[in-house]
Amino acid sequence: MARERGTGVATVQRLIDEHTDGRALGFMGQPAVNVLALNLALDRELPR
Repeated sequence: MARERGTGVATVQRLIDEHTDGRALGFMGQPAVNVLALNLALDRELPR
């Protein structure tokens, strides 16, 4: 993703971290990335 957007890995990782939802009730399940929100943020901050 970073290479295609022409940016560093740290920038993409920051956006992924910002759009990752935590575990349910703080301990159940796995963290999940909100892919739609992440893609919109990528388009907004790192246009192609």
